[in-house]
Amino acid sequence: MYQWYRGFIQGKTRATAAWIFAILLGVLARDTPYWPGIVICFIGASLRFWASGYILKDSKLAVGGPYSIVRNPLYLGTYLMAVGVAMAVQNIYLLLAVTILFAGVYHYIILDEETKLKTMFGPDYAVYCGTVPRFFPKPWPVSSEKLRPINPEVLHFSWNIAIKNKAYEAYATFIALIGYVWAASYLWNF
Repeated sequence: MYQWYRGFIQGKTRATAAWIFAILLGVLARDTPYWPGIVICFIGASLRFWASGYILKDSKLAVGGPYSIVRNPLYLGTYLMAVGVAMAVQNIYLLLAVTILFAGVYHYIILDEETKLKTMFGPDYAVYCGTVPRFFPKPWPVSSEKLRPINPEVLHFSWNIAIKNKAYEAYATFIALIGYVWAASYLWNF
């Protein structure tokens, strides 16, 4: 059962869940989006953008910026965007469903990714895991002195890395989500 579930959540499952979420947003967006939800969604997009300027996929372990606060800032940013847009439509059931589904899917995705990173980076990744929390961030970053031995190269934001990682997609997704909710609410009230 466990292996079946892990296989099920990989690949197209996240895309299918995103489409179901989008449909639900359109159905539930009856009022003008709630501002606190928009702000949380924007914070999530900003976290994703920020994290994209540090990650050199499959070559260097990202430890600077948001990676000094939490090991999975891209996933945390995605979660905040989903929570924010669920709050924007002011639906507690959608908010709870997003949280439960995110935990059920991303828990295993993160575990699989950690297995891969342990193989790639060995003892450095073990030190990093012992220093920086997996998903719930520390209120302050780990000092660069502790992270420098793990990877001294990527301790500062790089626009070149952000461009290579298509960091702009975080804000494009934010605009699309909030625009979609706004348009759906307008059509419901037209």
